[in-house]
Amino acid sequence: MRKSRLLALCCLASWATIVMCQSTCGTTQYDQTFSMCCSGVVQPRIGIRPSCCGTQGYDANFYMCCSGTIQQRVGIQPSCCGTKGYDANFYMCCSGTIQQRAGIQPSCCGTKAYDATFYMCCSGTIQPRSGIQPSCCGTIGYDAAFRKCCNGQLC
Repeated sequence: MRKSRLLALCCLASWATIVMCQSTCGTTQYDQTFSMCCSGVVQPRIGIRPSCCGTQGYDANFYMCCSGTIQQRVGIQPSCCGTKGYDANFYMCCSGTIQQRAGIQPSCCGTKAYDATFYMCCSGTIQPRSGIQPSCCGTIGYDAAFRKCCNGQLC
């Protein structure tokens, strides 16, 4: 019998059957019914959706893995920002910083959040959108319909 078919039969065995779902994790033998292999480390199977985060085990129904760190799932749209967890329905990740979503068109300018409907990001500086053709000249916002940018300076 092929190994995958044997494993499937083994893991579907009833509690009355004394069949162990043996596997190897690194050099350690373990029973897949109660344990799992997380990056070479045997961990107990936890919860309804057992998962691994590096060498740690967790239940993916209630937690998530954020860059190798286990975080509690929060809100309607759980997401990660680096090693931190947040609800993407109300917050956003701006260059590794969690910020509250701003306005109709939430956007990031470096680590800051802003509403792109009314503002724009000019080389890391948030500037108001104004005029017919809102544009940036370095860190300065201007209306390109009436002015020009010459080598990073308004002219």
